[in-house]
Amino acid sequence: MKWPNNKRIAIMMAFDLDAESLWEEHDDHTNLMSVHRGTYGPLQGIPRILNLMDKHDIKATFFVPGITAERYPEVAKEIVRCGHEIGYHGYIHHSHTDRQKEHEDMLKTEQLIYDMTGFRIVGQRAPSGDMYDYSLGLFLEHGYIYSSNFRNSDGPYLHKIDGKEIPLVELPKDSIFDDTAYDMYVDRPYQTATCLRSAREFCKIWRQEFDALAEEGRMINFVIHPQFIGHISRINALDELIGYMKDNGAWFETNGNVARYVLKENGYPVTV
Repeated sequence: MKWPNNKRIAIMMAFDLDAESLWEEHDDHTNLMSVHRGTYGPLQGIPRILNLMDKHDIKATFFVPGITAERYPEVAKEIVRCGHEIGYHGYIHHSHTDRQKEHEDMLKTEQLIYDMTGFRIVGQRAPSGDMYDYSLGLFLEHGYIYSSNFRNSDGPYLHKIDGKEIPLVELPKDSIFDDTAYDMYVDRPYQTATCLRSAREFCKIWRQEFDALAEEGRMINFVIHPQFIGHISRINALDELIGYMKDNGAWFETNGNVARYVLKENGYPVTV
C-alpha cells in the first residue's frame, strides 16, 4: 500500500473507551470495586491521552459505547471538540446475535452521539470482538465505511459479500497491539489475570512491530484502553513510542480517514 506523502506506514491511534461497561459485561453489577475500575479511563486516562494527542498533533479514533457517552457526556464532547473521531462500540460493551437488536442499538448510539456532539459515526469496532454473518451488510445499511475487527491481514482491504466487492474497508487489528494483552493486571470477576509488564517493555514490542511493518508499507491499528494506558508511566512510554514512529515515517490518521483514503485509491466515491 502506498501511503500519502511517501509515508512508510499508516498508524491509527485507536482507544476503546469502555469505562465501567468492560466490567459490567461480565459482573453482577454489585461488585463496585471491579466496576469502578472502569471510571479511571474517562476521569484520569482521557485527559492525559487528549493532551498527548495534542502534543503530537495527532487525530485519533475513540470507540465509545453509547452508555459510556451517556455517563460521561462532557468527555464525549471534548473528544469531538479536539477533532477526534468516535466509532461505534456497542451501546453497552456487548454485541447481539440478533440482527434487529444490534440494529436498534446502533441507531440508538448513533443518534445519541450525534445529538451530543454533532458527529456522525462511520465505522465500527465490535465489543468483545463479536462478529456475525449479518454484520457486514448491517454496516453498509448504516452507511459505515470501515470495520476494525478482523485479524487476517497486516494491511487494509475491501470486504466482499457473496463474492462481490463492497465499499467497506477492513482496518485489521490484533491482540499484539492491544494493551490488555500486557497490562490486564487486576483480578477480574470473570477471569484471573496474571500478566503485568512495564510500559516500556510492551512499547518495545510495539516498536519492533512498527519497524518490521514499516519495511513492508503496512499499517498498525492500536487497541488501547484509557483505564489501563492512562496511568502516567504508560502515557510517558507511549509518548516516547509516538515520537519514534513520527521520526521514522509514520502517517497518523483516524480510522475513518484511513478508510476514506483506501476507498479513493480503489476508485470509490466518498460521501461521508
